[in-house]
Amino acid sequence: MSLDTDRHEVNSNRPARSDPITRWLLMVAVLIILMVIVGGYVRLSRAGLSIVEWDVFSGILPPIGEAAWEETFTAYQQTPEYQLVNSGMTLAEYQRIFYIEWGHRLIARVVGLLVVLPLVWFLWKGLLSARESVRYWMIAALFGLQGVLGWLMVSSGLRDRPLVSHYRLTIHLLTALALLGIVLWLAYDRMAFPREDDTGEAHTLSSGGRTLAWVLLGAVVLQIAYGGLVAGLRAGHLSNTWPLMFGRLIPQDVFANLVEPLGSHWVHRWFAFVVAAIAVSMYVAVRRGQAENRVLRTWTGWLLIVITIQIVLGISVVWLGVPKWLALAHQAIGVALFVISVTIAHGAHPTTGARGPKPVLSSSPPRS
Repeated sequence: MSLDTDRHEVNSNRPARSDPITRWLLMVAVLIILMVIVGGYVRLSRAGLSIVEWDVFSGILPPIGEAAWEETFTAYQQTPEYQLVNSGMTLAEYQRIFYIEWGHRLIARVVGLLVVLPLVWFLWKGLLSARESVRYWMIAALFGLQGVLGWLMVSSGLRDRPLVSHYRLTIHLLTALALLGIVLWLAYDRMAFPREDDTGEAHTLSSGGRTLAWVLLGAVVLQIAYGGLVAGLRAGHLSNTWPLMFGRLIPQDVFANLVEPLGSHWVHRWFAFVVAAIAVSMYVAVRRGQAENRVLRTWTGWLLIVITIQIVLGISVVWLGVPKWLALAHQAIGVALFVISVTIAHGAHPTTGARGPKPVLSSSPPRS
């Protein structure tokens, strides 16, 4: 996914990290992380089903006036969640969960604007050619798709039961991770990060090390996917003991269905240690490699620290009965683990040139 060299982008004297497109990509990455964490809070607060319509434009504002609130509350009262879970809820209690979900949707709208408007500005200023902008417009399109997937997820919980489809929730989560990975990769390409050391000399791992980096990333994604299934199925509440479940290390019938509550919970518990073993192997591979890359060594060191924290958090979530704040921390650290894995995969990938974007001569100067 390296950038093309036949483009007119930035002045050759501008450091890569001061490049406005790089800064924009990093900002978008931070906003995606924020959205994932806020989405986790919405789910843990049981607020995700409080808004029963997807009004892209009219939904920007919350209900205004008593009559509007009564109409919105009446629509919510027709849903399975109200009838089976929140029967008897007052309007004031409903407003609390409404504003949580409304805030989540408002942030998504703002993030969408912060993706699209800078792109338009880059094109107008001549910092991007129309051809080069295609990959960035694909990011904008994926944001739109993410919004559609979010509504499809919510709508699945408005029909027969007060739970969203755990498959749709997991797809929604994985799409967010895909967006985050693509944005980070493009930003790292522009920075030649973390392939180079402090002197600017490029280093990569052996082919075996590169393969291991991709295995690590795949394992982290699979573990997060199972985390999505566990969250969607509320399978974390299934057992509050560790390492045993129902008094057994391998519960009866656990392999009957690995994407339902019992199986998904058990796999999510123990696959974490598979990811940890791969992380240790990655750490060793970087330190035994012939290429001396201090940046990559630092990131693999952080990999071990973060995965240790994540496992401790996961066990604590089980022991303590899935407290909201701890479950949210567990999700946030999972995103951090994904970011580190993407960074290592990029650093292990063969470099294609020197640090920073490569400007080329253009037949027409950029607009001032």
